[in-house]
Amino acid sequence: MNSGDLEDANLLESEEQALEAAQAILHDEALGSCAAPFTELIRQYARLLRHVRYLIRVGDRMQQELNHVNERLQKSEEKYRSLFENASEGIFIARLDGRLLCANPAMAHILGYSAPKAFVKAYQISEQWPFLDSNDKERLFSALTEDGEVNHLQMQMLRQDGTVRWVEISARVRPPDPRHTDARVEGILSDITERRRMLEELQQLAMTDSLTGLYNRRRFLELCEQELCRASRYRLEIGLLILDADHFKVVNDTYGHAVGDEVLQLISRLCRAHVREVDVVGRIGGEEFAVLLPQTGFPAAFEIAERLRTIIAQTALPLTNDQMLRFTVSIGGCVFAARKLTVGELFKVADRALYTAKDNGRNRVTVYQEGSAPTD
Repeated sequence: MNSGDLEDANLLESEEQALEAAQAILHDEALGSCAAPFTELIRQYARLLRHVRYLIRVGDRMQQELNHVNERLQKSEEKYRSLFENASEGIFIARLDGRLLCANPAMAHILGYSAPKAFVKAYQISEQWPFLDSNDKERLFSALTEDGEVNHLQMQMLRQDGTVRWVEISARVRPPDPRHTDARVEGILSDITERRRMLEELQQLAMTDSLTGLYNRRRFLELCEQELCRASRYRLEIGLLILDADHFKVVNDTYGHAVGDEVLQLISRLCRAHVREVDVVGRIGGEEFAVLLPQTGFPAAFEIAERLRTIIAQTALPLTNDQMLRFTVSIGGCVFAARKLTVGELFKVADRALYTAKDNGRNRVTVYQEGSAPTD
C-alpha cells in the first residue's frame, strides 16, 4: 500500500469513527426536538461514506487497469524497439515528400553507414535518397502518394563507398490517407544483391553452352526467331553460317576428349573474335557452331565465312609433347532476302550447303543465295 492509499484508509477510518460516535448520540434523549434532524443528517452522512468507499474501490480498480495497460504498452514498445533495432531488413520512416525521419541499424549497414544517426543525418540534409537513378526517388514516393503502398519494388542504391546494391522496397502510408497532415511512410528495405546475382547466373547458365560460353542451341534458335521476324517486318536480308569441325572424331580418338574440348573452345573464341558485334554465335551441336548474320547480303556473308575458315585453318593448338595440332572446319551458309521464313527453313538450306562443302573435300565454304546457284 502506498502513502496515498494509507492516507485514504486513515481518513475513512476517522470518518467511520465519527459516524459511530454520532449514532451513539442518537440514544441520548437529551437531543429532544433535534433528534429527527440529527438522525437525517447521520443517515445522509452514512450514505456519503458508502459512496466514497465505492468511488475509492472504483478508483483502485481503474488504477490497477491503468497500471496493466502501461505495463503492456511498455512491453509492446520494448518488443517493437527490439524488432526495429535487431531486424536484418532495413526499416525506415519518412515523410511523403521523401524526407527521411528515422532508420534502423540494418538499413544504415546495408547502405554502408556505421550507425543510423549518421545515415539519417546525411539524407535529412540533402533530402535525396542514395538511388543510382535520380528518378527512382520520385517514382517511389509518387507511387506511395497515388496508391498508398508499394510492394517488392526493386531499385539500385549507392552505398557510402560508391558501390551499387540492389534493394527491394515494400512500404505503405500511415494513416492510409496520403492527404492526412501527419501521413508518414513506413517501409522495409532488403538487400537483394546476392539474389539478383544468383538469378542472373542461372539465366546465363540457361542460355549458354557450359564448355564454350557461346549461346546454347535453344537460346540461339530463340534469337534466330527474333531476327527473322525483324527481317520480315523491315524487309531486311539475313544470313546463317553453320561450321562443322572436320574429322573431329579422329581428334577425340587420337588425342582424347580433353584435347577435343580445347579444340572446340579455341574455335568458339576465334568465331567470337572475328565476326561483327551484331552477329550471333552459338554452339548448336557436338562439334557444330552457327553464326547468325543480321542485315547481311550474300557478298558479306561469304566474306565472313571465308575469313573464319582461313583463320581457323591457320591456327594451331599446342600439345604437351611440343607438337602443334592443326584442324579445319567446313562451312555451309545461306542468305535470304526479305520474306517470311521459318528457322527450320533457314537451317535446312544452310545444312545442305554444309554437306556440299564436306562432299567437295572439307575445309571449304559453300553459301547458297536465294534464287542463285551455290557459291563455293
